[in-house]
Amino acid sequence: MKKWLLLILIASTACSPKIVSYLNDQAPFQTYETYRLVSARSDSKNVTPENTLIFDLIKENIHQEMKERSYVQSNISPDLTLRYEVSSNTRTETNASRDLFYPIMRVNTRTIYESIILLEIKDDRKKLVWQGSFDMRQERKEKRATKAIEKAISYIFTSYPYHAMSAEPDESLTKVKK
Repeated sequence: MKKWLLLILIASTACSPKIVSYLNDQAPFQTYETYRLVSARSDSKNVTPENTLIFDLIKENIHQEMKERSYVQSNISPDLTLRYEVSSNTRTETNASRDLFYPIMRVNTRTIYESIILLEIKDDRKKLVWQGSFDMRQERKEKRATKAIEKAISYIFTSYPYHAMSAEPDESLTKVKK
């Protein structure tokens, strides 16, 4: 019986998304009402049209999550600065195999794309309030980028349970919307 429980636990954690987060419990959440959204690479001239579309989707989903928490977007002395970043990497895996009936070595190569979305909130004194990241490797099966990004942002925000001008965490914000 214990083996089955352990296997179920391992299987359920293997399928769950990889979220890493930090929340500063000492932050004065009741004083935060406005925010400004910035990108780590917003000034880059080398952004492709596809990446621009992805950044726009990320921004749209972040604004939606902040709106659900009653925060107001403001570029004039905001209480919080929310920064987002997408870190991508590619790696190549090579497998060699030899068939019993085919004496020549077969080499299979595949390229693997890995991405992480990082969100970070700092207050007007530049103190870290919250940070969350999502490993997009889980989302390789998702056919539409819009759905994968929406899901990733939603999962990251489950670790930020505060409404604007409230010091009390709201448990309903810690649940993923389907």
